[in-house]
Formats: sequence, C-alpha cells, structure tokens
Amino acid sequence: MHVCREEKCPVHAGETRYQPTPQERAARSKKLLAERVEKLTRVRILDAVRKKLPATFAHPDVEMAALDYFRRLGHDNHRRLCRVYQWEEKKTKSSWGSLAVDYEAIAGRAVRAMNPQDLQRFLVVCSLVSDLYCPSFDSNQKLPKDSNLAQTAARYKIDSSKLAATVREELTSRA
Repeated sequence: MHVCREEKCPVHAGETRYQPTPQERAARSKKLLAERVEKLTRVRILDAVRKKLPATFAHPDVEMAALDYFRRLGHDNHRRLCRVYQWEEKKTKSSWGSLAVDYEAIAGRAVRAMNPQDLQRFLVVCSLVSDLYCPSFDSNQKLPKDSNLAQTAARYKIDSSKLAATVREELTSRA
C-alpha cells in the first residue's frame, strides 16, 4: 500500500483545483460581511435589552418567556400540559393538509388570557411537566427524588407517598 506524503501533491493534498473568480470572491466576502453584521447586531440588541430589563417583569415579557418555553417542551409534553390544564385538544387542518392538534395555538390563547400569578404558575408547571413521563417498559420505576417534581412537592410539603397510596386505592377499587 502506497501512502502519498507529498504536501504539494495535486491529487492527494486535499485541495481543490477550483479557483473562484474575483467576482465570486467579492460576492462571498460581501455575504460573509452581511452575516457578521447581522450576528453582531443581534448580540448587541440582546445586550441592550438585557441592560434595560426591570427587576420585575412586565406581563408581555413573562408571556413571551412562557410561550417560548412551551414551544421548546416538545410534542409529548405539550399533550401532557394540555391535559393538566384540561385545554380542549381540538384537531384542525395543518399546513401539510392532515388533521392535527395545534398545541402552540392552544397554549398561546390560554397564556394570553392568564393573569400575572397564573402565568408565573404556568412557567413552574412547564418546568415540572417533563417529570410526568413514566416509562412503560419499567413499571416499577418511581419518581426520582432529585427530579424537579419531587423536589417541588417536598418544598410545598406534599406527601407523595400518601398521594400514591390514595391513587393505588382508587385504581384497585375500580377493578
């Protein structure tokens, strides 16, 4: 097996033979400059906003943060949250033509109607909703003590084992 080690080898040096024209280089340079300007402008806008943020947020700021957080939760957590809040999960025609539940629209309407206290509670519930996931492949898995849900329940002095016993009793009496 032969390995070419010549740094200037036109075949194996890994360099392309294509040479952009001066106009292509100028266009690329212009595009890169526009991209750098846009990126740095956005960073400076964020920094200016960060410096002006008040100690207590205005309702539109909390609304924006809550809806952005909701969008990042993912489809399964959207469903869980809608069920926790008992929001109607009505299917509508999606942009690709099939029927689907638009969880972002549902949450958007609900969040915009919330008062400041409910909006703050919604943010906390968004932080806790992913802990509702319980894997079906391991029915013996308990809520981890270091999970946000378990720690929050403990902080608010909620007896999780008593709630579990009540749920077990309710479900076994139905069977």
